[in-house]
Amino acid sequence: MSLQGKVAFITGVARGQGRAHAVRLAKDGADIVGIDICEDIASMDYPNASADDLAETVAMVEALDRRIVARKADVRDYGAVDAAAKAGIAEFGRLDIVVANAGIVRLGTEQDFLKEWQDIIDTNLTGVFIQFERQFRP
Repeated sequence: MSLQGKVAFITGVARGQGRAHAVRLAKDGADIVGIDICEDIASMDYPNASADDLAETVAMVEALDRRIVARKADVRDYGAVDAAAKAGIAEFGRLDIVVANAGIVRLGTEQDFLKEWQDIIDTNLTGVFIQFERQFRP
């Protein structure tokens, strides 16, 4: 399916599934607006993507002759998500596709279970709400 002229807004775009979504959508003709936290979350026991990972995703999308607006932003921060979306709209004039991909999970034993719970809920649930609220707010 051709996505020529469409713009996709993707969270967690710097590596893994987010990067795979960006590359696939770009192959199908979409331009990309992507955000990623690009830093670790203290309560999690594995490293998040880095600024270098985000730069690599940008290079991969651009290698497909597609455009990308990529920003370091935390999905838990409404202002950061809103600013990234506005930058994408300023560049491309629209957003057509939303991929709420950012997510975290605790892999080890609990150390501060309430902090871990809050970070997971804020990223996996509130972050999605923020992305969709920003996209569909009248």
